[in-house]
Amino acid sequence: MHVRAMVLRSKPDWTVVEAANGDELFRTLQDTPVDVAIIDYNMPGDNGVDTAAKLRGSHPNVHIAIITANAQDAVVSGIRAVGAAFMPKPLEEEQVVRFLNSTALPPRRATQAAPE
Repeated sequence: MHVRAMVLRSKPDWTVVEAANGDELFRTLQDTPVDVAIIDYNMPGDNGVDTAAKLRGSHPNVHIAIITANAQDAVVSGIRAVGAAFMPKPLEEEQVVRFLNSTALPPRRATQAAPE
């Protein structure tokens, strides 16, 4: 199931925007503010941790989660080091809902980089 559908099922009043990679994400952010970003670790260009680190630097208040099937300690540590939540694949809707609820805010928009 796509992350977009999971988000909208849980938060139907949210607007979801998508980006195919980190570069597209930052172009989108020039015109579209977001409060939440769910980023795939494996995407074209920079990986999810590098993208999250850049996002954290330019938009420090965005809530970030990184999804990946790679649960190696180094990857998970890198995710946590940039202040992002780790969500393992296969992704379950319950994980997404828990993350969204943990943000405790009514976002303007949620964004997903590199759709599954």
